[in-house]
Amino acid sequence: MTASHTTRIVAAASLAVLALAACGNDDGEPSPSSSTNPPPVVSEPTTDPSPTEDPSASPEDPTEAPTDEPTDGPAFGPAGTAQSAEPSGDPLLPVDLRVGDHEGFDRVVVELAGEGVPGWQVEYVDEAIEDGRGEEVDVDGEAILSVHVSGTRYPDEGEEHYVPGEPLEGPDVVEEVHYLGTFEGLTQLFIGVDGGPADYRVFTLADPARLVIDVADPED
Repeated sequence: MTASHTTRIVAAASLAVLALAACGNDDGEPSPSSSTNPPPVVSEPTTDPSPTEDPSASPEDPTEAPTDEPTDGPAFGPAGTAQSAEPSGDPLLPVDLRVGDHEGFDRVVVELAGEGVPGWQVEYVDEAIEDGRGEEVDVDGEAILSVHVSGTRYPDEGEEHYVPGEPLEGPDVVEEVHYLGTFEGLTQLFIGVDGGPADYRVFTLADPARLVIDVADPED
């Protein structure tokens, strides 16, 4: 083989290599990246939590009925002494009457509607005589305690009030209570007491206005 022939072979091989290299770069597009974008994060819809109760909040208290339970009233006065007090404020309307048994005494309560404070005149009497009519009332018991509640009035038309009727039966030392109604600003009651005159006390309670008569029970 001559030298010129060898040179042509080498040159041809070099051209072939250059041609292949040129073909490898013809498309000019960058090769795709092997990394992929992460999928989008989808947020779950949030819901408001259930409202929590305020521990400090409480339902409205129901209106409480008046209680006639024993309170720190005055000392019991002797049976032979009358007790009295003057009313104040606007005239009051009697709306309820009740009697209850407590340790050491029986309690009679006259409940009144209005903004005033009732007065009273309470004492033992030999006979129960009804105001206005002058007729005697038959009261069970060995003693009769007369009660006049002062500063009271007649009801207006359609106004609820306590109506005279059958006597209330007493629980123990109080045998019965007669309610005779109102006459000239005085509401009259008679309390029949078992065993003869017993010590008693009289005082008022508020919200609502009440006149309280406690009759001591020496056997309780």
